[in-house]
Parts: sequence; structure tokens; C-alpha cells
Amino acid sequence: MSRLVPSIAAVMAAVIFPTCAAAADWAMDEPDLRGAFYSGDPKDWTELGDQTDTVAFEFGLRYWYSWGAQSFSTSGGTTTANDQSHIGEMHLRIEDHSTNTYAKALAGYSVAISGDYSGPLVSGTTSDGQIGYIGADLGWNAFGDNNGSGVGALVGYQYWNNSPNTGRNSFTTATSAADITYDPATGQTFVPGDSAPNHVDIHMLRLGVQGKANLGGFFDITAELAAVPYSKVSGVVGVDDPTFSTAEYAGPAQLPYASVANGNIASIRSSTTAIDGWGYGAMAEAWVGMHPTENITFRLGGRAWYLQGTVDATYTAAQIGDPSDADLDGTYDTAPVFVNQGFISIANPFSLFRYGLLAELTYSF
Repeated sequence: MSRLVPSIAAVMAAVIFPTCAAAADWAMDEPDLRGAFYSGDPKDWTELGDQTDTVAFEFGLRYWYSWGAQSFSTSGGTTTANDQSHIGEMHLRIEDHSTNTYAKALAGYSVAISGDYSGPLVSGTTSDGQIGYIGADLGWNAFGDNNGSGVGALVGYQYWNNSPNTGRNSFTTATSAADITYDPATGQTFVPGDSAPNHVDIHMLRLGVQGKANLGGFFDITAELAAVPYSKVSGVVGVDDPTFSTAEYAGPAQLPYASVANGNIASIRSSTTAIDGWGYGAMAEAWVGMHPTENITFRLGGRAWYLQGTVDATYTAAQIGDPSDADLDGTYDTAPVFVNQGFISIANPFSLFRYGLLAELTYSF
């Protein structure tokens, strides 16, 4: 592993200094400009890609057609969701053959999401949201051939945002009785509101094993299995009342919000429902690659990620009274009582599962 950084520096120097020397020769001897600077393949600029090279680079693009399932529970109930997502991904792998070590990184983001969800109050379809991730691993082929093939251990970190839209988390923005307006003739209250989309962030530690085998220079097989012994989970989940809107509540409220007297809102969330907790799980993927040329590889594969755990859910809720007619003259002249309280619901279970098919186009040198 210690050779990776010096090797990268050596590659950069090999590119820079021969170029400078070529420029000097051109000034003295005026050789052909195209012959001094260009060749048919980038690897030929400094003889990279030869069998004697100890460092190999591989980078490219991937497409992941994935299916996802998730379940989050809080005091407001349980929301489940299923989706089909199209994800674009970039990846990079650097191998040091002399030490049988490597470093790799990936980053992906959804370009289209569709599916459905079912919540405690309503169900619906999913047509947006976001799924994204970025991560890096360091690995060592303890049983390697000093040419990229081998089996060994890996350690890494990955950030994962898994947030298909399952209804917005709705709440009132009122913080005191002064924020509640009412009709003095009828006593009907008007409660301001807002909403926020669900957003789940996960920071994961990865520990696992991986293996790679080059088969005659025409095919390769790659596989890895990583445990996630710990992950930090936080964010906002929209599981409480995705039907709330200021338009709906600018009139008599329906259960579970109605009070007995005037049909006004008696109790409602006054913040988003924030989650904070931890989880554990596993991640696996496998690839079969074909090399149509020395430097280009096309691979097909599959991948599965699973995570489960518990989160604490915190929020505030407002209790709102009815306006009153203090002097009994038929006009409501006393503002409603407003009480705001904080709540926490602990050890709420959750689970996330994402799996699917992959295609990859890679250039290496």
C-alpha cells in the first residue's frame, strides 16, 4: 500500500519530464511535432501498461438498475416503500501489483425513481426523491499473483442517501397563540403549516473480503462481500401526516385534529420528525468482465445492500384550544390557548434493502 503514492508521483513525473525534453529537442532539431507529442494510445506516452509496470489504473462508468424496499416506524406509524431506480455511477481502481494492494472509489446518483408507498394515513405512488452514495475502500490481496489477481481483505467507508419520496412530513409553523388567527363571528381557527420531504443519511463502515481473477487476458471475475458492523443513521422521515396543507385546514378540521366545540384543530405536529440511530447489515456484488481490447473492459454484474437497526424519533406537537367569548356578546374575543411540547419515541425499527443489475464500461492502463 505504501507504494501507491510514490507510484502515482512517478507516473506524473514520467508524463511531465519526457514532454519537456521533447519540447527542447523540437526547438533544437525541429523534428515532426505530431511525432514528438502524440501516439496512438495514452498508455504509450510513457510506456504505461507494460508487463513491467507495478501500478495499474482503471476507471469508467456504470449503470445500476435497482429495486429498493424500505420501512421506517415512528410514533406516527410505519411507512413502507418499494421503488425501481435508474442510477448512474463513476468508479476508479488503482492497483499496486508489487504489494498486491489496491484502492478503489465509487460515486452514484439516481436519474429516475418510480414506485409506491404505504403510510399510516395514506398511500400513494413515488415519482421522485433521491438516491445517492459515495465511498472508498482499501484492500490487500493476501493471496495474490502480483498482477491484479488474488483474494484478500478490504476496509472502507460509504455514505448512502436513500430517500425516495414517501410523502412530505407535515407540521404547523405556529409557535404561539399569536400565530393562530380566527374568525370572531364563528370561532373558526386558521393554522399555518409547512412540510418537508423525507431525507435519510447513512454513514457506514465496511469490513470484508474480495477476490479477482484474470482468465487468460480475455475474461475476469470479481466478487466482494462486506459486513457493515456499524452505521450512523439520521435525517427526516415523512411518516406522520402527508395530507396536511394550509388549504385543507383553512376550514373545519377532520379527525384526528378536530376538537369537540368548533371543529378546529386541537392537536398537530409542530416540527419535522427527526430520526437518529444506528444500524448494521451487509453488502455484496459480483462481476464477469470481457476484454475486447487490451485496455477496454465490459462487465455485467449484480449487487445487493441490506441494512437494519433502530432510530429515535424526536418532534414537537402543539395543543390548540378554541377561541372563547369572554363577555358572552356573541363575538369570539379571546385567543385560543397554545401549548407546545417536545416528544421522543425511542428504538423504532427500520430496514433498507437495495439490489439490482449492473453494467460497466472501463478503461485501464
